Amino acid sequence: MTTNNHRFVRWASLPAGALVGVLALAGCSGGTETAATPAADADQNIVFALKEDPTCIDPQQTSLTTSLNVGRQIVDSLLDQDPETGELVPWLAESWDVADDLTSYTFTLQDGVTFSDGTELTSQVVADNFDAIVALGASASLANGYLENYAGTDVTSDTEFTVNFSQPNVQFEQGATTMSLGILSEDTVAATAEERCQSVVGTGAFTLTSYVPNDSVVIDRRDGYDWASDLRTHEGDAYLETVTFPIITEASVRTGGLTSGEYDVIQDLPYVDEARYTTNEYNLYAQANPGVPNSFVVNTTHGLMGDESVRQAISKGLDRDQINVIAGSVSGSAPTSVLTSSTPGYTDLGDALAFDAEGAQELLEDDGWVLGSDGIYEKDGQKLTVTVTAFYAQDVLEAAQIQLKDVGIDLQLNMVSAGDFFGAIATGDYDMLGAGLTRTDPDVLRVLLSDSSASRWGITGDDELEALLIEQGQTADADERQTIVDEIQQMVADRAYVIPTLETVQLHASRSGVEGITFDSASRINLYDAMVTSN
Repeated sequence: MTTNNHRFVRWASLPAGALVGVLALAGCSGGTETAATPAADADQNIVFALKEDPTCIDPQQTSLTTSLNVGRQIVDSLLDQDPETGELVPWLAESWDVADDLTSYTFTLQDGVTFSDGTELTSQVVADNFDAIVALGASASLANGYLENYAGTDVTSDTEFTVNFSQPNVQFEQGATTMSLGILSEDTVAATAEERCQSVVGTGAFTLTSYVPNDSVVIDRRDGYDWASDLRTHEGDAYLETVTFPIITEASVRTGGLTSGEYDVIQDLPYVDEARYTTNEYNLYAQANPGVPNSFVVNTTHGLMGDESVRQAISKGLDRDQINVIAGSVSGSAPTSVLTSSTPGYTDLGDALAFDAEGAQELLEDDGWVLGSDGIYEKDGQKLTVTVTAFYAQDVLEAAQIQLKDVGIDLQLNMVSAGDFFGAIATGDYDMLGAGLTRTDPDVLRVLLSDSSASRWGITGDDELEALLIEQGQTADADERQTIVDEIQQMVADRAYVIPTLETVQLHASRSGVEGITFDSASRINLYDAMVTSN
């Protein structure tokens, strides 16, 4: 098998202390290989409370963590990625080869893989998946980002095919591990985008039984599953028979249900409750999101954000250690770069992102801003007011709002729905976006900031940065690419196009009789090895 994994040698060595894999917390599950076995006298059925409506089950269309936590159980990918090392391993594809110029990727599928509707996984089905993603356009913006410059798929046989690109595409290989490029059945691919959001058929270890918006999702174990990746701890069918996902938006109701035994697992245990559930009665599962940390993502064409001194002052005015204490998990850490510390290719830029309130004020005053009687800077009759548009992490934004007011910057919060958030991106009507973007590859910065990206959020107007973003995506040599990625991170931090606030940790909890919950490399839940060990 030719996997070209030598290309990822530098990416495989993640920073010391980086939060990768599932953390073993005191009195908690480590989430790694375990001698635990399913209890013979226990029903292998669990109730897993979700924090929000998935809105769309189709992993090719959604970027919502909750949706992907459900979709990962139903849909497999061509490759898998070890969250601890970054190594790529076979999954639906038993082998693959990468052209030296990064314009073609040839895969050989495992024999005998079928979708839950009984149809076979073939090269033509994969080709149709990729063609359909391109046809979905903006509805599948993340997936289309991985297929940048897609030039079609050549089908050689039922099990061998080659994915072609008109320009080098270094990030497609890692993209093949993501749910955004997860493989769906022929009938699912042929359905409308709206139909796919309600029901999908994959090759996964579970099947979608029902999805009632704003109420619940139910998945059932699929009989005959026999093609898990080598990263899993057993073979054959999943242990769990049924997983019921009630949608419980109130955090206190989720934690109360876990305490009372109504729920076996809950999504997004509030960080403030972490210590309370660090006992032998519960298991905690924690993993930091790779990619771009929770940040202010800037639109330099809107409001005051074209002023670099203003952007830099905002960055200097944030005490990220304090934000982490106020809003963060005890398992997390303050961001020290525009990539999270668990992202391959991360470079420590702690000095560039250091809290410096006096420095922030000096920058503004050198730029002609004068502190007003109300404690807010102004210039030419205009207050230094900037707005961040977001649909989650309001506690993080409120902490930043207080800190920036102390240095004379008026930060206004525009909390909107997820739909309105992406609507703002489409129109460009925002100063800054409050969000992060998960990806286990530094190409996430190109996805977020490049004019070439279908998923661009930040608008920089910076030709120098644009050239570097494109170059790293076309560079095969790992050392050369790292040099470019280092320069990109430094430039983005120095010019304050992305202003990090918090490294987000996915934190979930279960009762002690539920074991084996793991994360994939993008910090999404995988329930294949999960089991009930006691009632």
